[in-house]
Amino acid sequence: MSQPTDPPPRAFTQGVGTVFQFVGVTLFLVMMFICCSSSLLSKETATHTDLTRIGWHLPSDAPDHPAYSAQLATTLTVMLGVFFGMALAGLGLGLQAQNPRTPLLAVFLSLIAVAFWIVQTLLFATAMRSVVLSLACAALLLLFIGCLVLSIGAMREMRRDPPPHAFETLPKDYMIPYSHMHADPPDVRLARELEDRRQKLAVQQKELEMLEEKIKRRMQQRDE
Repeated sequence: MSQPTDPPPRAFTQGVGTVFQFVGVTLFLVMMFICCSSSLLSKETATHTDLTRIGWHLPSDAPDHPAYSAQLATTLTVMLGVFFGMALAGLGLGLQAQNPRTPLLAVFLSLIAVAFWIVQTLLFATAMRSVVLSLACAALLLLFIGCLVLSIGAMREMRRDPPPHAFETLPKDYMIPYSHMHADPPDVRLARELEDRRQKLAVQQKELEMLEEKIKRRMQQRDE
């Protein structure tokens, strides 16, 4: 029976990067769809001018002008949702590349996102009393709490097993491959193929000359 092989170094960090990429791209697409599909609504439904009078008030605010209105909260939800999606996808690439600073940035971003979605959930639940928006923000809050837990695990693994020095630096003699299938461009591969054919033809020509010489010797032996 074959012995089980050890997992590659920092495999958990790379797995977290894959999760971050998937979550980030999905969140970005969902928020962009919400932003673009809002243009199909009527002007009154899209603007919701009455939402400017709903929200959290400071003691010095007028009754119809809250410091943090529901309309501003809705706009920030979509805008920062797009930003968080792009940031998660970018950090996912950094985690897969095993960048030493990326796990710390992932923790920092997840903390900001958790704090933001807590505020949004409380606002939509208390001031706006919207069940749909409150549940949506609560789901995003749980999602980023999970991202925070994963990023903390990746940061611990990176500190426990950091990559070697100049891990991301390519050697000076490294040649960038033309594609994932061929390392050289088509003209170089064609020149190599022509050279191989030329060498094969030279060998065949040599064999033909030897065979011709052998036939001539046999014919001379018969004549004698």
